[in-house]
Amino acid sequence: MSEREWRVIPQGRGVSACYLLAGVLLAINASVQLKDGVAALPLLSGIAAVAMVVVAVVGLMRPTSRAHH
Repeated sequence: MSEREWRVIPQGRGVSACYLLAGVLLAINASVQLKDGVAALPLLSGIAAVAMVVVAVVGLMRPTSRAHH
C-alpha cells in the first residue's frame, strides 16, 4: 500500500481563505458565547479558532499557494 501524506496546511488560496473565514467566525462565536455566559467550552473553542486562523495564514503565505499554475 502506498502511504498518503497527511497535510494540515491547505494547498490552495481558496481553501486557506475558507479556513480563515471559519476561524474568524468561530472566534466571534466563542466571544459572543463567553460574553453571554452560555459558552460550553469557551477555551477549547477559542483555541480552535486561533489554530484555524494560524493555519489559514500559513497557507496563504506559502510560496506554493501563491504560485500561478
